[in-house]
Amino acid sequence: MILKMKSKNSCDPFANVNLLGTAMKKQQVDVRKEGVSHVDCNRISLCTASGILLGLSFPPISISVFACFGLVPFLIALKDVERYAPAIRYGYVTFLIFHVITLSWVGGYSHMNDAYMMVAGGIVVFIHPMLFVLPVLGYVLVKRALGEKAALLAFPFIWVGYEYSRSLTEWSFPWLTLGLSQSNDIERIQFSSTTGIYGLSFWIIVVNVVAYSLYKGLTTTRTTWSRNVGYAVTLAFVYLLPRVHGEFVLAGIPQRDASPISDKRKTITVGMVQSNVDPWQKWKLRGSEAMDVYLRLTTELIRHNANEKPEIILWPETAIPGFLLSSSDDQPMKRLHEYVNRNGVSILTGLPQVLIYHDSSVAPPSAKRLPSGTRYDQFNAAAFIQREEKDVAWYGKMKLVPFAERVPYADSFHFLGFLQWDVGIGGWQIGRERTVFQDERTGTRFSTLICYESSYPEFVASFVREGAEFLGIITIDSWWGRMSGAYQHKQHAVFRAVENRRWIARCAVGGISAFIDPHGRTYDETELFTTALLNRSIDRDNELTFYSRYGDLFSKCCSATAGVCLILSGGRNFVAS
Repeated sequence: MILKMKSKNSCDPFANVNLLGTAMKKQQVDVRKEGVSHVDCNRISLCTASGILLGLSFPPISISVFACFGLVPFLIALKDVERYAPAIRYGYVTFLIFHVITLSWVGGYSHMNDAYMMVAGGIVVFIHPMLFVLPVLGYVLVKRALGEKAALLAFPFIWVGYEYSRSLTEWSFPWLTLGLSQSNDIERIQFSSTTGIYGLSFWIIVVNVVAYSLYKGLTTTRTTWSRNVGYAVTLAFVYLLPRVHGEFVLAGIPQRDASPISDKRKTITVGMVQSNVDPWQKWKLRGSEAMDVYLRLTTELIRHNANEKPEIILWPETAIPGFLLSSSDDQPMKRLHEYVNRNGVSILTGLPQVLIYHDSSVAPPSAKRLPSGTRYDQFNAAAFIQREEKDVAWYGKMKLVPFAERVPYADSFHFLGFLQWDVGIGGWQIGRERTVFQDERTGTRFSTLICYESSYPEFVASFVREGAEFLGIITIDSWWGRMSGAYQHKQHAVFRAVENRRWIARCAVGGISAFIDPHGRTYDETELFTTALLNRSIDRDNELTFYSRYGDLFSKCCSATAGVCLILSGGRNFVAS
C-alpha cells in the first residue's frame, strides 16, 4: 500500500506522522470490518444449515436423524457469541428457515382460497420464529454467567421448559414440538409413555449437545484423546438407548391384523366415514343435504362390514354444518334417531352447537348478540347419538386455534373479534367441560378430540384419566391442500396414542384418517382427498400410563430446573455488572 501524504503545514514536523497513524488506523478498521463480515457470513451459513436440517426432520419428509444433529451447526455459530443481539440474529435465521419448511402450509397457499388465511399464515411464519429465540437467549444468559459448559448442561432443560410453556394459555401453539420429528421412529418414541413428547425433545437436545462437544473436542488441541473417546462413547450410548428400550417394549407385541380380537368384552368395533366433502363449500350446504351424504356412506359402511358390524361410527368435524341439537326443526334429529335405532349403531358427529343466554347478565363479554338483543355462544362441538337414547350428550371444543377460531382472551379483548377467520368456523366459545361419552349398549367409554386439540399432550391425557377407554379424533385437514400440515397433524396422534397406551380412531373429512394402536403403529391410513370407509375392532383399556396419571411432570421439572439456572445466571450477571 502506497500512502501519499501532504501536510497543510510544512513547518509541522509531526504532521506526516499523524497522518500516517490515521491512515493505518483506518486500514485496521477496514480489515476488522471485512473479517467480521466474513465471520458473520460463515455463521449465517451454519444457521441456515441448522434450519434446513431441522425442517427436513419433520413430517412429511421425516428424516428423524437430522433433528438429532441439526442444532450442532447452530451451536458452532454461537460458540464465541456472548452478546444478545447477534444471538437473536442467528436464532431468527435458523428458526425462520425451519418455519418456512415446516409451517408454510398455514397460509393455504396451495389453493389461495382465502386472503385472511394467506395473510395470517405469512405473519405466523415470519413472526413465530422470534419466540424460538427465547431459549437461545436463555442459553446465552447462562453462558455469560457460568460459562459454556454450564450453558450446554442447562440447554435441554431450558428448551423443554420453553416448549412446555407453548402449551399453556389461550395464545398457545404447541405444534412444532421438536419431539414430533421422531414420530415415524416407533421404537424410539416408546419412552414417551413416561415423559410425554417433551421427553423426546429433551433427548434430541442432549444428543445435539454431546455431538457439539465431540466436534469441539476434535477441533481443539487442548482436548485430550481420552476425553474425545468419552464424548464419542457417550454420544453412541445416548443416541441408541431409546431404540434399545423401544425394541424391548415392542418385543412380543405383534402388529394387529384385520381379524377380530378374541376377547370381545375388551374390544369395540369402530367405523369411520371420510366423505371428502369440500370444506370451503360445506358451509353452503343445508344440514339435511350434508346428512344425506353421511347417511348414504354410513349405510355403505355397514353393508360392506356385515360380518363385523361397527358398533360406533365416527363422522368428522362439523360433518353436519347446522344446529342439529338446538334447531326449532326437530325432523333432522328424529331422522338420525330413527337411523341409529333401525341399524343398531351409535353415531358420533361433529357439528356446531349454540347456547342461548335467556338472562343476558350471565353471558360472557365475548358472547354474540342477536338483533333482538339476546346473547348467545356457538361451540365447535361433537354429539353422540345412541340407540334407544333420547338425550344426546355433546362436547364443546376447549382448545381453539388462536384467531382462526377465537381471539385469545376474547372475554377481555372482545372488541378484537374482527381479527378472526370467518369461513363458518370463526368466533367459537371455549367448551365448558371435558366429556367422556358412554355407549350404553356396550358400556364403552371414550372421548373425542376436535382437530387442533390433539396437539396438546396433557390435555389429551386428562380425558384418559376421566375414564376414556379409547380416543377419537375428528378433524378437517383438507383446508391446507397437500402441504405438510395434514401429515404433521396425523403424527401428533401417534404420540397421543403412545403417551396414553390407547387406541385412536382418527376421522378426517378429506383425510388423513387412520387407526393408531397404543404403541403408535398406524393401520388403514387413507389418502388425502379421497372418499373412504374404515372399520376395525380395537382394544378398550382402563390402565393408566405414568404420563396419563401424572401428565407433564417431566416437563414441569425441566421448567423448574431451567428457572433456577436462569435466575442464578441473571443474578450473577447483575452482580458482575
